[in-house]
Amino acid sequence: MADELQSVLLEDLRISWPDFALRRVALNQHMPRVERLSEHVHDFSQVLIYLRGHGVQHLAGEAVPVSRGTVLFVPANLSHRFEKADTRRPVCLALDFEGGNSEQWNQVGALTGEELVKAERWLLELHELERRREAVLFSIAAVVLRIIELVEQVLTRSVDETTRGPLYRSAVRVIQRHGLQGITAGMVAEEMGKSLDHVNRMLREETGMTVGQLISQERLDVAKRGLSNADILIGSVASDAGFDDQNYFSRWFRRETGQTPSRWRETMC
Repeated sequence: MADELQSVLLEDLRISWPDFALRRVALNQHMPRVERLSEHVHDFSQVLIYLRGHGVQHLAGEAVPVSRGTVLFVPANLSHRFEKADTRRPVCLALDFEGGNSEQWNQVGALTGEELVKAERWLLELHELERRREAVLFSIAAVVLRIIELVEQVLTRSVDETTRGPLYRSAVRVIQRHGLQGITAGMVAEEMGKSLDHVNRMLREETGMTVGQLISQERLDVAKRGLSNADILIGSVASDAGFDDQNYFSRWFRRETGQTPSRWRETMC
Protein backbone atom coordinates (compact mmCIF):
# COMPACT_ATOMS: atom_id res chain seq x y z
CA MET A 1 0.00 0.00 0.00
CA ALA A 2 2.89 2.40 0.67
CA ASP A 3 3.73 2.40 -3.06
CA GLU A 4 0.11 3.00 -4.08
CA LEU A 5 -0.88 5.99 -1.93
CA GLN A 6 0.53 9.31 -0.85
CA SER A 7 -0.94 10.61 2.39
CA VAL A 8 -1.07 13.73 4.49
CA LEU A 9 -1.27 12.32 7.99
CA LEU A 10 -2.63 13.45 11.33
CA GLU A 11 -1.78 10.75 13.83
CA ASP A 12 -1.71 10.45 17.62
CA LEU A 13 -4.66 12.85 17.87
CA ARG A 14 -5.90 11.36 21.17
CA ILE A 15 -9.50 12.15 20.22
CA SER A 16 -11.75 9.68 22.02
CA TRP A 17 -14.84 9.19 24.15
CA PRO A 18 -16.45 6.05 25.58
CA ASP A 19 -16.54 3.35 22.88
CA PHE A 20 -14.81 5.55 20.28
CA ALA A 21 -11.19 6.34 19.45
CA LEU A 22 -9.95 8.14 16.33
CA ARG A 23 -6.63 6.67 15.20
CA ARG A 24 -5.76 8.71 12.14
CA VAL A 25 -6.93 11.27 9.60
CA ALA A 26 -5.30 10.99 6.17
CA LEU A 27 -5.69 12.70 2.81
CA ASN A 28 -5.00 9.81 0.44
CA GLN A 29 -3.85 10.57 -3.10
CA HIS A 30 -3.45 7.60 -5.42
CA MET A 31 -0.12 7.47 -7.21
CA PRO A 32 -0.40 8.46 -10.92
CA ARG A 33 0.36 5.05 -12.43
CA VAL A 34 -1.71 3.00 -10.02
CA GLU A 35 -4.96 1.84 -11.67
CA ARG A 36 -6.19 -0.19 -8.73
CA LEU A 37 -5.24 -0.81 -5.12
CA SER A 38 -4.49 -4.25 -3.76
CA GLU A 39 -7.24 -6.00 -1.83
CA HIS A 40 -6.65 -5.52 1.89
CA VAL A 41 -8.30 -5.42 5.31
CA HIS A 42 -7.89 -3.22 8.41
CA ASP A 43 -8.32 -4.06 12.08
CA PHE A 44 -10.10 -0.70 12.43
CA SER A 45 -13.14 0.87 10.78
CA GLN A 46 -12.70 3.53 8.13
CA VAL A 47 -14.73 6.29 6.51
CA LEU A 48 -13.66 7.50 3.06
CA ILE A 49 -14.85 10.87 1.75
CA TYR A 50 -14.13 11.18 -1.98
CA LEU A 51 -13.08 14.66 -3.06
CA ARG A 52 -11.83 14.00 -6.59
CA GLY A 53 -11.88 11.31 -9.25
CA HIS A 54 -14.20 8.37 -9.56
CA GLY A 55 -14.04 4.61 -9.71
CA VAL A 56 -15.30 1.49 -7.97
CA GLN A 57 -14.73 0.28 -4.43
CA HIS A 58 -14.98 -3.49 -4.17
CA LEU A 59 -16.27 -4.32 -0.68
CA ALA A 60 -16.10 -8.05 0.06
CA GLY A 61 -16.84 -8.70 -3.62
CA GLU A 62 -19.61 -6.08 -3.98
CA ALA A 63 -18.86 -3.30 -6.49
CA VAL A 64 -19.79 0.17 -5.18
CA PRO A 65 -19.40 3.14 -7.60
CA VAL A 66 -17.76 6.16 -5.95
CA SER A 67 -17.19 9.71 -7.17
CA ARG A 68 -16.73 13.23 -5.86
CA GLY A 69 -18.94 13.63 -2.78
CA THR A 70 -19.36 9.91 -2.04
CA VAL A 71 -18.99 8.95 1.63
CA LEU A 72 -18.15 5.27 2.17
CA PHE A 73 -18.11 3.33 5.44
CA VAL A 74 -15.74 0.34 5.56
CA PRO A 75 -16.19 -1.76 8.74
CA ALA A 76 -13.19 -3.34 10.43
CA ASN A 77 -11.92 -6.60 8.88
CA LEU A 78 -13.92 -6.14 5.65
CA SER A 79 -11.80 -6.86 2.57
CA HIS A 80 -11.81 -4.04 0.03
CA ARG A 81 -9.93 -2.61 -2.94
CA PHE A 82 -10.30 0.46 -5.15
CA GLU A 83 -10.23 0.60 -8.95
CA LYS A 84 -10.10 4.02 -10.59
CA ALA A 85 -12.18 4.85 -13.66
CA ASP A 86 -10.35 7.79 -15.24
CA THR A 87 -6.87 9.29 -15.58
CA ARG A 88 -7.20 11.82 -12.74
CA ARG A 89 -5.60 10.93 -9.43
CA PRO A 90 -8.40 10.07 -6.99
CA VAL A 91 -8.28 11.92 -3.67
CA CYS A 92 -10.15 10.87 -0.55
CA LEU A 93 -10.14 11.87 3.09
CA ALA A 94 -9.82 8.79 5.30
CA LEU A 95 -10.81 8.64 8.97
CA ASP A 96 -9.58 5.53 10.80
CA PHE A 97 -11.33 4.75 14.08
CA GLU A 98 -12.37 2.09 16.56
CA GLY A 99 -15.79 1.66 18.16
CA GLY A 100 -18.54 4.25 17.82
CA ASN A 101 -22.18 3.83 16.81
CA SER A 102 -21.32 2.79 13.27
CA GLU A 103 -23.75 -0.15 13.35
CA GLN A 104 -26.43 2.51 12.72
CA TRP A 105 -24.67 3.78 9.58
CA ASN A 106 -25.48 3.13 5.95
CA GLN A 107 -22.52 1.83 3.98
CA VAL A 108 -22.76 4.57 1.34
CA GLY A 109 -23.88 8.20 1.52
CA ALA A 110 -23.50 11.36 -0.55
CA LEU A 111 -22.56 14.89 0.42
CA THR A 112 -24.75 17.69 -0.88
CA GLY A 113 -22.99 20.52 -2.68
CA GLU A 114 -23.10 22.66 0.45
CA GLU A 115 -21.72 19.83 2.59
CA LEU A 116 -18.92 19.20 0.10
CA VAL A 117 -17.86 22.85 0.30
CA LYS A 118 -17.82 22.60 4.10
CA ALA A 119 -15.78 19.38 4.07
CA GLU A 120 -13.18 20.86 1.74
CA ARG A 121 -12.97 24.05 3.79
CA TRP A 122 -12.38 22.01 6.97
CA LEU A 123 -9.76 19.93 5.18
CA LEU A 124 -7.91 23.08 4.20
CA GLU A 125 -8.11 24.26 7.81
CA LEU A 126 -6.57 20.97 8.93
CA HIS A 127 -3.82 21.35 6.36
CA GLU A 128 -3.02 24.84 7.63
CA LEU A 129 -3.06 23.72 11.28
CA GLU A 130 -0.83 20.74 10.53
CA ARG A 131 1.57 22.98 8.60
CA ARG A 132 1.83 25.45 11.49
CA ARG A 133 3.81 23.58 14.10
CA GLU A 134 2.53 25.76 16.92
CA ALA A 135 -1.05 24.54 16.38
CA VAL A 136 -2.52 23.15 19.57
CA LEU A 137 -4.40 19.88 19.72
CA PHE A 138 -7.82 21.31 20.56
CA SER A 139 -7.76 23.48 17.40
CA ILE A 140 -7.22 20.37 15.29
CA ALA A 141 -9.74 18.40 17.36
CA ALA A 142 -12.43 21.04 16.82
CA VAL A 143 -12.14 20.71 13.04
CA VAL A 144 -11.98 16.91 13.13
CA LEU A 145 -15.10 16.74 15.32
CA ARG A 146 -17.02 18.84 12.77
CA ILE A 147 -16.02 16.35 10.08
CA ILE A 148 -17.10 13.40 12.24
CA GLU A 149 -20.45 15.09 12.93
CA LEU A 150 -20.97 15.59 9.18
CA VAL A 151 -20.13 11.93 8.49
CA GLU A 152 -22.69 10.86 11.11
CA GLN A 153 -25.37 13.02 9.48
CA VAL A 154 -24.63 11.76 5.97
CA LEU A 155 -24.46 8.05 6.82
CA THR A 156 -27.60 8.01 8.99
CA ARG A 157 -30.04 9.90 6.80
CA SER A 158 -32.45 8.14 4.48
CA VAL A 159 -31.75 7.80 0.78
CA ASP A 160 -34.77 10.01 0.01
CA GLU A 161 -33.10 12.97 1.73
CA THR A 162 -30.31 13.08 -0.89
CA THR A 163 -32.44 12.26 -3.94
CA ARG A 164 -32.41 15.04 -6.54
CA GLY A 165 -35.87 15.73 -7.88
CA PRO A 166 -37.05 16.55 -11.43
CA LEU A 167 -36.88 20.33 -10.98
CA TYR A 168 -33.24 20.11 -9.89
CA ARG A 169 -32.36 17.91 -12.87
CA SER A 170 -34.20 20.25 -15.23
CA ALA A 171 -32.39 23.32 -13.86
CA VAL A 172 -29.00 21.62 -14.16
CA ARG A 173 -29.73 20.67 -17.78
CA VAL A 174 -30.57 24.30 -18.57
CA ILE A 175 -27.36 25.54 -16.93
CA GLN A 176 -25.20 22.97 -18.69
CA ARG A 177 -26.89 23.58 -22.05
CA HIS A 178 -26.46 27.35 -21.78
CA GLY A 179 -22.98 27.32 -20.25
CA LEU A 180 -21.80 29.36 -17.28
CA GLN A 181 -20.72 32.46 -19.18
CA GLY A 182 -23.24 35.21 -18.46
CA ILE A 183 -25.97 32.94 -17.14
CA THR A 184 -28.37 34.30 -14.51
CA ALA A 185 -31.01 32.76 -12.27
CA GLY A 186 -33.69 34.66 -14.21
CA MET A 187 -32.53 33.13 -17.50
CA VAL A 188 -32.75 29.62 -16.06
CA ALA A 189 -36.28 30.19 -14.76
CA GLU A 190 -37.39 31.76 -18.06
CA GLU A 191 -36.12 28.81 -20.09
CA MET A 192 -37.95 26.47 -17.72
CA GLY A 193 -41.14 28.45 -18.41
CA LYS A 194 -41.69 29.43 -14.78
CA SER A 195 -41.23 32.49 -12.59
CA LEU A 196 -37.99 32.76 -10.64
CA ASP A 197 -39.88 32.91 -7.34
CA HIS A 198 -41.71 29.69 -8.18
CA VAL A 199 -38.54 27.86 -9.24
CA ASN A 200 -36.66 29.05 -6.15
CA ARG A 201 -39.47 27.93 -3.87
CA MET A 202 -39.77 24.48 -5.46
CA LEU A 203 -36.01 24.01 -5.74
CA ARG A 204 -35.59 24.90 -2.07
CA GLU A 205 -38.07 22.18 -1.17
CA GLU A 206 -36.12 19.63 -3.24
CA THR A 207 -32.53 20.58 -2.43
CA GLY A 208 -32.40 23.47 0.03
CA MET A 209 -30.84 25.65 -2.69
CA THR A 210 -32.01 28.54 -4.86
CA VAL A 211 -31.28 28.79 -8.59
CA GLY A 212 -28.51 31.28 -7.86
CA GLN A 213 -26.92 28.90 -5.38
CA LEU A 214 -27.21 26.06 -7.89
CA ILE A 215 -25.40 28.16 -10.51
CA SER A 216 -22.68 28.96 -7.96
CA GLN A 217 -22.35 25.27 -7.15
CA GLU A 218 -21.95 24.43 -10.84
CA ARG A 219 -19.30 27.17 -11.16
CA LEU A 220 -17.46 25.79 -8.13
CA ASP A 221 -17.54 22.23 -9.47
CA VAL A 222 -16.14 23.38 -12.82
CA ALA A 223 -13.48 25.48 -11.09
CA LYS A 224 -12.34 22.64 -8.85
CA ARG A 225 -12.17 20.19 -11.74
CA GLY A 226 -9.99 22.66 -13.63
CA LEU A 227 -7.78 23.44 -10.65
CA SER A 228 -7.28 19.71 -10.10
CA ASN A 229 -5.29 19.68 -13.35
CA ALA A 230 -2.02 21.51 -12.68
CA ASP A 231 -1.48 22.04 -16.43
CA ILE A 232 -4.51 24.34 -16.79
CA LEU A 233 -3.83 28.03 -16.17
CA ILE A 234 -5.95 29.68 -13.48
CA GLY A 235 -7.12 32.24 -16.05
CA SER A 236 -8.51 29.40 -18.18
CA VAL A 237 -10.19 27.87 -15.14
CA ALA A 238 -11.81 31.23 -14.40
CA SER A 239 -13.11 31.46 -17.96
CA ASP A 240 -14.50 27.91 -17.90
CA ALA A 241 -16.33 28.75 -14.65
CA GLY A 242 -17.93 31.78 -16.33
CA PHE A 243 -15.68 34.62 -15.12
CA ASP A 244 -14.12 37.21 -17.46
CA ASP A 245 -11.96 38.71 -14.70
CA GLN A 246 -9.42 36.38 -13.07
CA ASN A 247 -9.05 38.65 -10.04
CA TYR A 248 -12.80 38.64 -9.45
CA PHE A 249 -12.80 34.85 -9.86
CA SER A 250 -10.04 34.56 -7.23
CA ARG A 251 -11.99 36.69 -4.76
CA TRP A 252 -15.19 34.70 -5.41
CA PHE A 253 -13.38 31.37 -5.06
CA ARG A 254 -11.80 32.45 -1.79
CA ARG A 255 -15.19 33.56 -0.46
CA GLU A 256 -16.68 30.17 -1.37
CA THR A 257 -13.85 27.93 -0.13
CA GLY A 258 -11.75 29.99 2.27
CA GLN A 259 -8.70 29.62 0.00
CA THR A 260 -7.34 31.29 -3.13
CA PRO A 261 -7.37 29.13 -6.29
CA SER A 262 -3.58 28.72 -6.21
CA ARG A 263 -3.61 27.72 -2.54
CA TRP A 264 -6.46 25.27 -3.09
CA ARG A 265 -4.54 23.72 -6.00
CA GLU A 266 -1.38 23.44 -3.91
CA THR A 267 -3.25 21.67 -1.13
CA MET A 268 -5.46 19.37 -3.19
CA CYS A 269 -3.20 18.35 -6.09
